[in-house]
Amino acid sequence: MTTALVLCLAPASAQVTGQPGSDPLNPRNGADPNPENPLLSHLILTLPYPKLEVFENRAYIPLFFIVEGSAVGADTIRVRATFAGGTATPGIDFSMANAVRELPVVGGLGSMSWIEIPTILDELNEGTETALFDISIDGSKQAPVRMEVSLLDDQVPGEVGFVSTRFSANEGATNGYAEIRMWRTRNTRNAATVTYRLEGDPIAMASVGDQPFRTAVFGPGESQVFVKIPLVNDSESQGTREITLTLVSSDDGMKVMKGLDVCRLTLADDETLPKPGTLSISETSPDGNERGVILTTEVPRGYQVRLEYSDNGLEGPWNLYWIFEGADTERVAFNRFDSATMRMFRIQPPEPLQWTFPW
Repeated sequence: MTTALVLCLAPASAQVTGQPGSDPLNPRNGADPNPENPLLSHLILTLPYPKLEVFENRAYIPLFFIVEGSAVGADTIRVRATFAGGTATPGIDFSMANAVRELPVVGGLGSMSWIEIPTILDELNEGTETALFDISIDGSKQAPVRMEVSLLDDQVPGEVGFVSTRFSANEGATNGYAEIRMWRTRNTRNAATVTYRLEGDPIAMASVGDQPFRTAVFGPGESQVFVKIPLVNDSESQGTREITLTLVSSDDGMKVMKGLDVCRLTLADDETLPKPGTLSISETSPDGNERGVILTTEVPRGYQVRLEYSDNGLEGPWNLYWIFEGADTERVAFNRFDSATMRMFRIQPPEPLQWTFPW
């Protein structure tokens, strides 16, 4: 089940320190359980996101952190999270059973890592709850850094939108329909019906059946749906048409996502195939016993071209290497092969796009 993770912007270098909490789940209470390890004295722990928003139906809360510095003589380090307060409750809203992350000193320092705090689903609509976590390195005397997490209840209606502002298809696609993808956030437990509107000139609307208002249904547990719009494949040369899809309403009160409430569907004609494009081939830097090439071309929306290769000259056999989907922009593919191989490439004439391209 796909859910949304919202990161609240904060300076990447922010380092928030907090006093150890008094909660019994915090092992820093009482006697010091974290005796200093001199090998770790040069490590620094920071938080790239001191504040985070997470939907409770996500599998876990990711407590992101970065450890930088050196720990000569140590093989691994342990980064620990402890609950430091808030309106959320450990054991009810999330589990602190294994709030530790081990990092290898070689390869583990300098990059972003995280501790997974599993969430616990309930049947109560509790609104937004907060949880404060202190994150520290076992054996380091650096003060803990604090992360503030807002846990968003998944039973509150969220938002719905298209996954892309552009889609392209071809009326001659063998499956006979254009497929538009939508997704929603927060409450994915219940079913929801979304209404959307199709608009375009009469020729464009005739290609999709002249029905302006349609619905998409999210089933219980579904965070995304693929809406199939049947296409009318006629024998007339009509060129490329544009259809606009606009989200109108949802029966469960979801709001539409700003910037993703409207998308354009480019519908190409299988009777008016574009002229063949050129294929540009440039060699990359050699790497040992291999050669590398960069292959580029341009394909209009609603069409596709097949890229083929042969290791036996023009006689072939020619094998499929790549399919470039039309996007009205430069399309790029990479190929690596043995330096002793005399590989050849060719590009086939454009043909109808066989699936809906979300770009």
